Amino acid sequence: MIKGAKTMHLIILLCSVLAVQGYAEGVAKIKRFEGAVSVLKKGAEKWREARVNMPLGIGDAVYARKESFAEIVYSFGAVLRMDEDSKIIIEEATENSVKTSTTVGNVWTNMRKLVSSKKEFELSSPTATAAIRGTVFQMEAKADSSTDISVFEGTVAVGPGTAAPQPPPSRPGDIVEVPGPEEIPGPYEVSLDQWRMIVAGQMISVNKQGKFSEQKFDAAKAAKDDFVKKNIELDKQLEKELKGDKE
Repeated sequence: MIKGAKTMHLIILLCSVLAVQGYAEGVAKIKRFEGAVSVLKKGAEKWREARVNMPLGIGDAVYARKESFAEIVYSFGAVLRMDEDSKIIIEEATENSVKTSTTVGNVWTNMRKLVSSKKEFELSSPTATAAIRGTVFQMEAKADSSTDISVFEGTVAVGPGTAAPQPPPSRPGDIVEVPGPEEIPGPYEVSLDQWRMIVAGQMISVNKQGKFSEQKFDAAKAAKDDFVKKNIELDKQLEKELKGDKE
């Protein structure tokens, strides 16, 4: 009887390990791409050509090269799209949260109406981290290590990036906000050492020293940008698909 119990315990343990490994390998997938998009699997030395529905796991990197585009769908429904000359790495993942980083490039993220409010997504650059539960925003990590985050819908919590110390708390639900949202006068006068809430129609710019400024932006004007325009159209298409699935 004891021997049988031990065997059953080992089977359950093995199943749990395999389930965790399966999840780690299936954190996200490449839904579509255009041009030259490459994937570097964790532990690999050579980049591989991307393919549609290619699974992505923790530690995997994706690089959309010149005149290229990629759309990544995470297992809990969040959508991330990459403009040309953009690179992302899936850093951490659990059943309810994912952390992704970008060192350079232009990235669009959509979690609005797509996932449960209990799911969390973080996108970080060397100088800023955006933590969200349900919103639409764009992050541009520039070659000079500065970062721009523009919020198109919802609210984004913005804190220090990966190159700066990460003060607790690091989750959107536990954020200790400074008074706001408020527009910071003048460029880069305040250090981003606390989490701030940025709402739709606002943009925060963080320079390589970790100082930031906030300002309003014209969403209609921004929509004339090719990458933004493409994302708005894809978001409309996505919502139609989701509505169709529910019906």
